[in-house]
Amino acid sequence: MRQNRAIKETLSSFIATVFPTDTLLRALREMERHQVQLLGVVGEGGGLMGLVSEAHILAAWGDPLAPVSEVMARVGLPGGRRRVSLRLPRFCLRRGGRMRLAT
Repeated sequence: MRQNRAIKETLSSFIATVFPTDTLLRALREMERHQVQLLGVVGEGGGLMGLVSEAHILAAWGDPLAPVSEVMARVGLPGGRRRVSLRLPRFCLRRGGRMRLAT
C-alpha cells in the first residue's frame, strides 16, 4: 500500500508530458526545457499511459523521429492491478561528462 502511495505522489508531480505520437527528439527537447530526466506520456484525455526516460531515448537514438510509444514504459491500470516496470539501460560516464551505453 505504501508503494502505491509513493508512485501516486511521484506521478502527480509531473510537470512535463508528451504524447505517444511525439518524436523522441521532441521528448528530449521537453526534458531539456524542464530539466528533467523522466516524462509522463499522456493520452488524448490526459490520462497517464506510460513513462519515458532520457535513458530510453538515448538507447533508441538511431531514429530520433521514432514515436515515443515505441520506447516508453507502459503503466498499468488504476488500482494497482499491474505493476509499473521500467527497464533502463546502464550508462557509464566518460571523461568530459559524456555518457555512453555500458557493455
